[in-house]
Amino acid sequence: MTTVQLVVMIAEALVVVGAIYMGVRTGGVGLGLWGAVGVLVLVFVFHAQPGSIPSSAILVIIAVITAASAMQAAGGIDYLVSVAERVIRSQPRLVNFLAPLTALLFCAAAGTGNIVFPLLPVIYEVAYGRGIRPERVLGPAVAASGVALAASPVSAAMAAFIGLTSGADGALALGQIMLITLPAAIVGTLVSALVYLKWGPDLADDPVYQQRLASGELDAPSAAETGDTPLRPRAKPASLVFLGGVLLVVVLGAFGSLLPSWDVNGSTVRLDMTSLLIMVMLGVALAVMVVGQIKPADILDAPLTKSGLTAIIALLGIAWLANTFIDSNSTFIIGGLSDLTEHAPWFLAVGIFLVAAMTTSQSASVNSMIPLGLSLGIPVGFLAAYLPAMGGVMTLPANGSQLAAVEIDRTGSTRIGKYVVNHSFIVPTLVSCAVSVAVAIGIASLVH
Repeated sequence: MTTVQLVVMIAEALVVVGAIYMGVRTGGVGLGLWGAVGVLVLVFVFHAQPGSIPSSAILVIIAVITAASAMQAAGGIDYLVSVAERVIRSQPRLVNFLAPLTALLFCAAAGTGNIVFPLLPVIYEVAYGRGIRPERVLGPAVAASGVALAASPVSAAMAAFIGLTSGADGALALGQIMLITLPAAIVGTLVSALVYLKWGPDLADDPVYQQRLASGELDAPSAAETGDTPLRPRAKPASLVFLGGVLLVVVLGAFGSLLPSWDVNGSTVRLDMTSLLIMVMLGVALAVMVVGQIKPADILDAPLTKSGLTAIIALLGIAWLANTFIDSNSTFIIGGLSDLTEHAPWFLAVGIFLVAAMTTSQSASVNSMIPLGLSLGIPVGFLAAYLPAMGGVMTLPANGSQLAAVEIDRTGSTRIGKYVVNHSFIVPTLVSCAVSVAVAIGIASLVH
């Protein structure tokens, strides 16, 4: 690479970083809009050829969000939350481990980390009621919601991964991917909870808490229970239909022989996972609408629909920007990383973590880094093992669940420090991501 080419590449990289920085500062759909502006600059100023648009991933996200929004409109998410609440309250002595694990599994089942929001008050009440420093439970629980989407069969990030790797050599079925990521995420979450078991001073030694207690801002700990939240009449069957659709996708993905196939020019072509997900999830959305007795307009009005549209726009802009930059500098990037990944392919997990941290988007990290991993020849099984690194979305205190946990914790133990990254969620995030990736690599080595 000549000096001029190096200078141009550095300038293009600054455009990418600048667009991501401005997008994070703007928030919401601004992330995608700034990404698109970055593409404009790369194309018209640096004459880079536009990279590929992640159309398959966007279509799958639309289908999955439609089904999840239908379930939310029918009260299905409220029902899942009520089940999680009963689980957490059933064993209050184990709340340090049970709460993060419940958050992980329910976020994975619903395909969204947003389900952790209504769980946070329950986690706080149970922890504080037993005199436990709430930070020790809320921190790992919020971190678990970030890692969970790597083990979710219906998350946007998983949809993007399947769409990107479905045509690669050694492509894995959904069940095979989850066999790698789900156990790893569970172990990572439990280890982060263990690390946080005695984190920070006890409430009796916390000056902030003691000051609030003395001023009457909050009452002393008590194990008071809250009443059951009223649910919509069809909430339970609606959630069961959605979960049934998720199970169907997993089963069909695990047993490829169940999928229809066709003879095309003498070769057998089987239904791909992208098409399967879209068909099943749209069918599930209709079934939930009928069983839940909701109107089509209710799906559009569901909060998840807005979140899904935001994710799609962010994915479109950021992934397009990343693809354009990588394609424009593929020779140098791939050549420079080939030797490194040959001896340490796990380094790509660091890239997934950092992109997720910068963009606060699991989908954006997958769409940015997995194509690079494929171009470097990393087996799909190991690429799947790196997925838990997307939990890096909790690195910066820019997520709603983090801010909500800080506000809910009236003891003041859950905090965001003045140095930005020294917040209550950074340690469980780093621990859960590192342990999950390490365990997933071990599983991938044994299975594939």
